[in-house]
Amino acid sequence: MNFEIKPLNLQAAADIPSDLLLVLLNDNFKPGKTGFSAQVAQCIKEGDLLLKAGKTLQLHRPRNSHCKRAVLLSVGEGTAAQVKSAVGAAFASLKSASGKVQNVTLCWPKVPSPAALRAAVLGLAEATYVYTTTKSKTEPRSVLRVLIAVPEVEKLKTVFDRAVATVTGIEFAKEWANRPPNHATPTMLGQAARSLSRLPKITCQVLGPKEVEKLGMGSFMAVAQGSSDPLRFIVLQYTGAAKSAAPTVLGGKGITFDTGGIS
Repeated sequence: MNFEIKPLNLQAAADIPSDLLLVLLNDNFKPGKTGFSAQVAQCIKEGDLLLKAGKTLQLHRPRNSHCKRAVLLSVGEGTAAQVKSAVGAAFASLKSASGKVQNVTLCWPKVPSPAALRAAVLGLAEATYVYTTTKSKTEPRSVLRVLIAVPEVEKLKTVFDRAVATVTGIEFAKEWANRPPNHATPTMLGQAARSLSRLPKITCQVLGPKEVEKLGMGSFMAVAQGSSDPLRFIVLQYTGAAKSAAPTVLGGKGITFDTGGIS
């Protein structure tokens, strides 16, 4: 899924051809009097949409726009939790809709907080994620492109880039967590870890049985005897922090065979 952010107002966002336009409206939203904004104003005036957190309204091929469908989302004060909940609810309501949603424009008429922007990116990715690797009949994720439209981009660009990177990391982890043991052996996990070393400032070391024995890791070796696949001990290092910063070390274990209940 490709994310992009651009400085666009509500009308400019509505003018972009898309399968779905999501409009996030805060409690203090003041609609304009022309174009697509005028239709939003009419919906609010006539009570079709309440500016209250959790309320939504779907519009099919709305006037003064080039989107096939628009969903107006009330996000209350616009907190991160409210935004993520609204985005998830919007996609949940569209699951039974005919036609695939491939191109999405998500628009804020007013500049969102950094936390709200991050929540929108993560929430949209979470709402559209589909695991397909070992399933024969599952439809893959249909959303291919997401355009985030905000009045100003400059102060949000770093937050946006980090949110997109976070989505990439989360979905990489989901892929391997969702795989059954025969598609996530220690050898496969080692190969997956090595693929991360292609990224800047990341190095990877994958130790096999001989290296582990040399380090005296007897308990680890004993547990690994429960699998016919040879053990792997993976060390990933990220060196992007300042040299004066103390290192953060995270340790975890991945049991890739049935031990009576995989957590």
